[in-house]
Amino acid sequence: MEETTATIGPLDWFMDTSIETERLLLRPCRKEDADALTTLMTPEISQSVAVWPTPLLKQDTQEILRNNIEAMQQDAVFATVVMCKDSGDIIGWCKLDIADDQAELGYWIGAAFQRKGYAIELSRGAIAFAFDQLGVTSVRAGAQVGNTASLALLAKLGMTRDGVEAIWAPARQRFEDCAFWHLSRDDWRRLQ
Repeated sequence: MEETTATIGPLDWFMDTSIETERLLLRPCRKEDADALTTLMTPEISQSVAVWPTPLLKQDTQEILRNNIEAMQQDAVFATVVMCKDSGDIIGWCKLDIADDQAELGYWIGAAFQRKGYAIELSRGAIAFAFDQLGVTSVRAGAQVGNTASLALLAKLGMTRDGVEAIWAPARQRFEDCAFWHLSRDDWRRLQ
């Protein structure tokens, strides 16, 4: 397999780029996604993610989107809404934070769309994008130590557990223990 290392840019490249999987489209977030994302966020989902508070007000979502759009314009993150290709409905969120030659994956799926294989599908698509389009050499992801579903998903992706770190969760204004995992580009290619 030929190795490619893409360079990010020109500015706003992320704003014109999407990830497509069999059933999903991960397209760059927009200001007008605030209503759909606000509606999808529930207390059950919020308790497992660091940035999205509950109750989530539309102005909170607008601020999250504004911050991510600004970071995308600086090629620091690739923040997307997750959409079902068949219906065009927004069903969740996926973000790759990019630093040096590593991307950190974060995602959530709305409650009505869980247990349908969307989380693994979007994660595989985002990881492939990070390696093939962004040229990173590793992808990192974390989940709260009690979030057994997300931890099982990270293992299913072929990731290796690194350990536990206390991370700041602005949604709850406290530090929380998260288990972090990683996957190298070479390991990802061996798994394909």
